[in-house]
Amino acid sequence: MSAVIAETESLIMQRARDYATYASSTDYNLAEDLAQAGRITVWEYLGKFDGETGAQFMAYIDRELHSTMRDQRWKATRPGVTPAAAKDFEKALVLAKGDPYDAARAASTEEMGPRKMSPAHAYAALLSWLGVDSLDRPLNHDLYGDEITLGDVVASQTGLPTELLDATDYEPARRRAIREQVHHALGLLSERQRHILKADYGITPVWDYGEHGSDAELATDMGITPKQVHEARCKAQKRFCTLYLAGAQTW
Repeated sequence: MSAVIAETESLIMQRARDYATYASSTDYNLAEDLAQAGRITVWEYLGKFDGETGAQFMAYIDRELHSTMRDQRWKATRPGVTPAAAKDFEKALVLAKGDPYDAARAASTEEMGPRKMSPAHAYAALLSWLGVDSLDRPLNHDLYGDEITLGDVVASQTGLPTELLDATDYEPARRRAIREQVHHALGLLSERQRHILKADYGITPVWDYGEHGSDAELATDMGITPKQVHEARCKAQKRFCTLYLAGAQTW
């Protein structure tokens, strides 16, 4: 049994790091918590395995580690709601094309099918997804040290003194920062890629082809083929994701 535990340790640590990494940044405290949960999972499932080979056992344990660490990550990063609610909200995020505020609306509509949430539950899931933040935390320690806090930035945007800020001031500032970062990342794409992403989501001044049109119509309007639209979109999505996440880390 000791040999089996030792043999699974590298797998446990790898999965823990995978689940604790966001935008190329690893939360090492979370990784350690996930690793400990993974070790407990190995102990619990040793007696439940009914296969015959080492490879079968490792595949079996890997599936259980994924399940355990996914749920543990949801609990750690989505406080106040159940893992099921966190998962449902992520489905709503897909329906809302990544907009968390629109996702809170979508989560309480018939679009969710049997997973429809009450408005209050959806709002709780939204707050959990946004996460708890502190106006006193340094904005970006690597760039500014401890001199500039998140509260300083929010104060400069709202025009209020730092000591008068509260949570209601933070949300509009956060949304403004997200909007600015979206347009900044779009501005770094090629003209074709930028136009296609704007068309997919109806970002002004481009018409919303994602909601009301098709790739064929978009291709005709741009003077290219539907295949070129598809290829440019794939590249644009990957590039936009990289640029947006890199910029978001400064916030």
